[in-house]
Amino acid sequence: MEANDTHSAAPPTDDEVERVVAAGPHGAVALAGVATLIVMAIWFGFYFLAFLPRGVIH
Repeated sequence: MEANDTHSAAPPTDDEVERVVAAGPHGAVALAGVATLIVMAIWFGFYFLAFLPRGVIH
């Protein structure tokens, strides 16, 4: 049998599915949080290093 033969594996039980769903999407939430922090850091960097030094527009 092939290692990735989907017909040889038994379908998951309801208890297994509930356990996986209860664990939640921790990795996706962490990735979204890190991406948001990076975007905010870049925005603040541009604000403080590019826009503020130019001064007020008259």
